[in-house]
Amino acid sequence: MITSRDNGLTPFPVQPLTIIFMNTEELYIWRYGIDKLPKGLLEYGKSDVCDTYDESKRQKFQNHGRWMWKDKNGWEENLPPVLYLVCNKKPGILQFDFLEKYSIKLKIVSEEFLSLLQENGFIDKYDIATVKVVNKKNESLTDKKYYALRINHFDNDSFHYGKGITFHRNDIEKKIGISFTVYPDMKLKDNSIKQNFFVLDSVEYGNGIIFRERILDKVLNLYKPEIYKLSDYSKLYIDKRFYPYGNEFMIVK
Repeated sequence: MITSRDNGLTPFPVQPLTIIFMNTEELYIWRYGIDKLPKGLLEYGKSDVCDTYDESKRQKFQNHGRWMWKDKNGWEENLPPVLYLVCNKKPGILQFDFLEKYSIKLKIVSEEFLSLLQENGFIDKYDIATVKVVNKKNESLTDKKYYALRINHFDNDSFHYGKGITFHRNDIEKKIGISFTVYPDMKLKDNSIKQNFFVLDSVEYGNGIIFRERILDKVLNLYKPEIYKLSDYSKLYIDKRFYPYGNEFMIVK
């Protein structure tokens, strides 16, 4: 170890070498927009989730429970063991692996995607129900198996958010004080954890599932996912109108 200069002058003290490991692993989000989607996916607002089918009623599909509501003590009711996803599609068309139902706090996933979630540490965070995908006549529309996840534990505390970008979507929101914040530089606090999928309790990110770069290829193997780097997603969220499915920021296989 060198402790003095070659010319024999006064030695200089040895400084300890500090190495800082930066968490540079890219984070991604799977979230569909509100525009027209490819065949096999379900567009925003084109389906309903119900807990009851009664052939004798004029309105055959209904919700009798309050399982989608929370009070100060938590969920008002247990999630029913079976739910119906009702939509106006022909049999054999639907192939989706992920459908967000943020308004009733559900994420509907295929059996294949559920297995991938569980294999990557996304466990003990949700209640689960079997989902029957049917038309208004209660006829099955697909052979794929689906499940509804009602999230009980969110991952907001797992991230360093960095500097956020706060904005209003229109003048009315600005006037009444409604704002949104996105975080293009989000990183995991602990890169050594086994969990690879994450769900946030927030308007900006709650409609999707965040995941790590190490499983990107596996997620891309699912049916027509709409995936973005979190840094690019910030641009999309600020103005979704300019970014339909297949835009230049979308990650493709």
